[in-house]
Amino acid sequence: MADWVEYKLTGADELSAKFRGLAEEMRRKVVTPAAKDAMALVLADAKNRAARIDDPETANFIPKNLAIVERKAIGVEVGAVVMSVGVRKRSKGQGGGNTFYWWWVELGTEKNRAKPFLRPALANNREAVFKEFLNSAKYQLIKLGVN
Repeated sequence: MADWVEYKLTGADELSAKFRGLAEEMRRKVVTPAAKDAMALVLADAKNRAARIDDPETANFIPKNLAIVERKAIGVEVGAVVMSVGVRKRSKGQGGGNTFYWWWVELGTEKNRAKPFLRPALANNREAVFKEFLNSAKYQLIKLGVN
């Protein structure tokens, strides 16, 4: 089961017009850091939620393994920059340890109820994510000298 978020940004006509006039490489230079800045809000909320759920008695700690990842293969396929927040795979003794069980916490099992931390982090921050994306993209355009 995959949750996808797709929005048409309204109120971003000026930014959209500037994007159309840019070369593909310049668009990537604007969109990639803007997407990372926007998803940082989701990452912070997911870490906070996971810290409240995760068992402090264990050596493994889910919030330490949460990260923002650019999905380049999917991005090439759909023709866009794709950023996601997810749980990294690590070995025992590294960072937050081997938190292979994170999806059982997120989705639940037959015997344990779900305690989602990733899906609500995105769902509750959608508006803030888009506002941050727009602000960051405008900043990146100014930084690159595009008027």
